[in-house]
Amino acid sequence: MEIFNYVWILFIAVTIFNAYVLKFRSKKYIKAKPELEPGYEKLVKGILVYGNIPWVIVGIGNLFQYTNSLTDYLYLKTLNPFIILFYFSILALWLLGIHWIYFKKGAEFLEEHPGLVVVKGGSNPENVSAKKIKLFFGIIMISNLIFFVFLLYQINFIKP
Repeated sequence: MEIFNYVWILFIAVTIFNAYVLKFRSKKYIKAKPELEPGYEKLVKGILVYGNIPWVIVGIGNLFQYTNSLTDYLYLKTLNPFIILFYFSILALWLLGIHWIYFKKGAEFLEEHPGLVVVKGGSNPENVSAKKIKLFFGIIMISNLIFFVFLLYQINFIKP
């Protein structure tokens, strides 16, 4: 179906929406501590720029007909340059995220700037500590790596 060729636009829209949700949420924290404003601005800009890189690559690949749809990106073994570029962008973002969270005090930065990482358990949303951010980020990265290996080797447990 041709509408799926443009699903990347929806992903860009969702990323933009999430950035502006953070901007809206941050207003109450900025009101209490105005010195946090530059940090929140960096977070919003980071989400808008880095969060859209993979989707822009998908969009360019689809618009210039190097790929047919989003499902083409599930087949890395085709060696399509846009599919490879997409996965390199994901890998680069993972490495930048790991470097920032673990080695550049990104987890501490997120702890000091509440609102982006929130645990919703029970009735009260809770802002998380740097230790929890590092733990959950590591778990997410491991699960992403496992998924990537499944895609790379086309592992399929369901027999057709």
